Amino acid sequence: MQLLSIYRELAKSGIVALVLISVLGGYLAGHPFEQPLSLWRMAHTLAGIFLMAAGSSALNQLQEVGTDAAMPRTARRPLPSGRISVRHAALFCGVTLGAGLGLLYLLDLAVFWMGVAAVVSYNGLYTLWWKRHWAFAAIPGAIPGALPILMGYTAAHGDPWAPGGLFLFFILFYWQMPHFWSLAIRFRDDYAQGGVPTLPVAHGDAPTRFHIMLWSFTYVALGFAGTFFLRTGWVYLVIAALTGTKVLRELAKYLKASELNPDDKKPWLPYFLWVNFSLIFYVFGAVADLWSVYLVPYFKA
Repeated sequence: MQLLSIYRELAKSGIVALVLISVLGGYLAGHPFEQPLSLWRMAHTLAGIFLMAAGSSALNQLQEVGTDAAMPRTARRPLPSGRISVRHAALFCGVTLGAGLGLLYLLDLAVFWMGVAAVVSYNGLYTLWWKRHWAFAAIPGAIPGALPILMGYTAAHGDPWAPGGLFLFFILFYWQMPHFWSLAIRFRDDYAQGGVPTLPVAHGDAPTRFHIMLWSFTYVALGFAGTFFLRTGWVYLVIAALTGTKVLRELAKYLKASELNPDDKKPWLPYFLWVNFSLIFYVFGAVADLWSVYLVPYFKA
């Protein structure tokens, strides 16, 4: 049980769970309604991306063991705390990453290459270069974070360039900036101790909140565009309107509280949580709208 707990931490199980939720939403949104839903293919997709994401997360911790040790928030992770050896963690990483990409190769070549792109951009470009040298690293770093939902959509739909899949990719892409930068403000001192030049470390909290505001407005505006790309109806529009309104209200409260007391770190949490909830509402609001076509015969009856 203790080893299983260590593996969960090494794989960043919370982040992987969010990845799988997005993959499931993408798969259900991309499912062609003229074909029966293949539970086997869906499970194959989820298993492959689960293992790939777990292996990529473990590789990230191998790459950043020194940085994690310097940051109070991450010092208790398995590697810096010495609860698992580098060799053991590398074995876990190799097995999960190899198995995940292998499953994706057997599933669909387009999905496989997107998986390779996600790993290379996250563990290569982002972890080794962008994050260590650029305050705005979160922007290109959002690409590997947004690819899994497109992978789920493509696994079901077959076309990686379909408008619906691209919309889901961009909704996840834009979501990551307000999500990460609000978190970066909260843990600014940790990132500074770890030598990570995040936006608040490099430029301060006020400019970071300005960028959070800009990306939040764009994110909410993009949410309304889902009806054009996914051909959803009034169900999605209502969900998008309520979700967007709530996100902007929490943003306004967060910005006002931060302006009144810049040193108070508490106001970030409600906004941070609602930004995270909003992603689920946007994605599964679209899924609920699209899948409601199956309920039409029952209403007619």
